[in-house]
Amino acid sequence: MARDAALPPSKLSPLKLPLLPLLLLLLRETGAQDVRVRAAAEVRGHLGDTVELPCHLLPPAPEIRVSQVTWLRLDAPEGNQNVAIFHPQYGPSFPSPKPGKERLSFVNAGQSTGAGQGTELEVRDATLALRGLTVEDEGNYTCEFATFPRGTSRGVTWLRVIAQPQNHAETQEVTLSLDPVPVARCVSTGGRPPARVSWLSPLDGEARESQVSGPLPGTVTVTSRFTLIPLGQADGVKVTCKVEHESFEEPVLLPVTLSVRYPPEVSISGYDDNWYVGRSEASLNCDVRSKPEPTGYDWSTTSGVFPASAVAQGPKLIVHSVDRLFNTTFICTVTNAVGTGHAEQVVLVRETPNTAGAGATGGIIGGIIAAIIATAVAATGVLICRQQRKEQRLQGAEEVEEYSESTHLGQDPESC
Repeated sequence: MARDAALPPSKLSPLKLPLLPLLLLLLRETGAQDVRVRAAAEVRGHLGDTVELPCHLLPPAPEIRVSQVTWLRLDAPEGNQNVAIFHPQYGPSFPSPKPGKERLSFVNAGQSTGAGQGTELEVRDATLALRGLTVEDEGNYTCEFATFPRGTSRGVTWLRVIAQPQNHAETQEVTLSLDPVPVARCVSTGGRPPARVSWLSPLDGEARESQVSGPLPGTVTVTSRFTLIPLGQADGVKVTCKVEHESFEEPVLLPVTLSVRYPPEVSISGYDDNWYVGRSEASLNCDVRSKPEPTGYDWSTTSGVFPASAVAQGPKLIVHSVDRLFNTTFICTVTNAVGTGHAEQVVLVRETPNTAGAGATGGIIGGIIAAIIATAVAATGVLICRQQRKEQRLQGAEEVEEYSESTHLGQDPESC
């Protein structure tokens, strides 16, 4: 033994040196594939629903052994939390009271690795399910795989909690005014994040928005009021509330018809400037646009004298026989629940019928007919002229052709 120990070092080196490269080669082959965790960068979940946070270990190499999987939340109000743990021998555990074991579960973890492994379970999919989603659940979640021999690998997921709002729009009936007032309202209730509300309108109005807390914690209710100066022309106009939210596939469109109450807008029709003494069955009409509907009509004159042969029947004034008392200004006054409006019509009574208008009308009709006839005659002349020119061109072409044939045969063109 002493003799062996006395051997020079150079005699022992060839036996020990090959072991080091062999060990390095084995270690390199064992870790040839990098271990990584695949987790979603962001997951959206609806308030009150169940959401899954995916987490997978890649690649699924058999030589890599998972010793434990841990889900952590690093931005919790109470500080760092171990939300969920899965151990191959002891199974799942949920140490944090929030969210707690009642709301958490591993979706696919815990598959048996087969014979020879005893009670150990394989963990490659650590997807975590979270039920009854609340606003407090929103945050960053880290999935960590502790493996041998590659150490710890992790992935981070941002869990966003959203809530789909409920929407409705309605008309706000107003009365004519010279000051801007809300004429329509659109409410988007309980959205997270708050919904974006706008208006589509042919009128020159503006939106005024307010926000308050929604019915559930962390949600927001948005109210938008479409405001303008309510004139009579705005009544019956359709405007549309447009609600946008990331939970919608497309914007929600809510049409609204405006309602503006205004006093009567009155005009008088029926006078043809040909009222003469003795004319019968003449009439005037009181044309009204109002909201609400008129409650009363009143016919009068500026002279204070109302002709006996005129009979007022609501919006219509019927004249049985025209006399000189009609040579005045008639007034139609209309009332509704908002106010009163009126219009005036000056009537000129002639001694004899006005035939100038009829003569002028006949002259116009005669002029139109004469113009039509003149146009037809001119068009006919143009067609005849074009036909004559066409025949002349055809005749000339035939003469040229005959001349060419005669020249080709060596004959005198003048001879037949």
